[in-house]
Amino acid sequence: MRKWLIIIVIVVVLLIAISLRIGASRRNQRSEEFTSSIAVEVMAAKRDNVKSTCEVLGNVMAVKTAQVFPETMGRITKILVKEGAYVAKDNKLMAMRNETIGFEYEEGFIRSPISGNIAKVMVDVGSMVTPQAPVAVVMDYSRVNVSFNLAETNMGCIGKNDKVVVRIDAMPGQSFTGIVAELTPVVDPMTRTLGVKASVNNAKKILRPGMTARITINLGEKSDVVVVPRDALLDGYLFVVSDSVAERRDVVPGLIGDKYAEIISGLNDGERVVIVGQQRLAGGEKVMPVLRSEL
Repeated sequence: MRKWLIIIVIVVVLLIAISLRIGASRRNQRSEEFTSSIAVEVMAAKRDNVKSTCEVLGNVMAVKTAQVFPETMGRITKILVKEGAYVAKDNKLMAMRNETIGFEYEEGFIRSPISGNIAKVMVDVGSMVTPQAPVAVVMDYSRVNVSFNLAETNMGCIGKNDKVVVRIDAMPGQSFTGIVAELTPVVDPMTRTLGVKASVNNAKKILRPGMTARITINLGEKSDVVVVPRDALLDGYLFVVSDSVAERRDVVPGLIGDKYAEIISGLNDGERVVIVGQQRLAGGEKVMPVLRSEL
């Protein structure tokens, strides 16, 4: 009886050992399969809209700027306006006494040549002035021009009366609509750029002359086309994942947008493309795809 008990214990121990060995072998096999697969992030191609824009820096300029000159030589006796004040055309800005040799001393006035705001007063009471030197600057910036340069490669994407979006770093969250008013007829041979001016309504005088502006220009857009994330497209090809295998696929790209790229041919709507990890692929590798749900 004792002999049979020993035999039974030995058999149970052997069965347990065999089970543990088989389990370990399966775990090792799964681990090898896991490590042999390249982890990549994928996304399904779909039909959507694609838009391409570019951003350039520009300067805000007043539509009208006038330097104020006295008509005769004299001495300033009174300044009637302050910097920033609004004046109408022909308003008195300063009083002066004519001190031209051969003329009787008489008081006169220096007047504004345009309507606008006093940008700068350049003299003080008691200063001697002449017709050759300006005494003040008047600016009308109820409408401003935003001046910028556009690369010649993009000059066909913009024309007179086109709209652009203008933003100012000092005013986050705000944007202004500009209308292209002027384009220089020639390209600068040094910078290979085209000079552009966009007119912006500034009735509230929020934009100030001299500010730096960021101008966003629409270079093109298409609707209802097959698109993939821009990062998925390499040099005329991308990687498509099917049955956990990466396939290198040559495609014909169309409009390359800010976030997405149009695929004209070589890819179908719904196919999964690699968007992260394609640098490790050559085609034919077994991959472990992680799906990103939305573009």
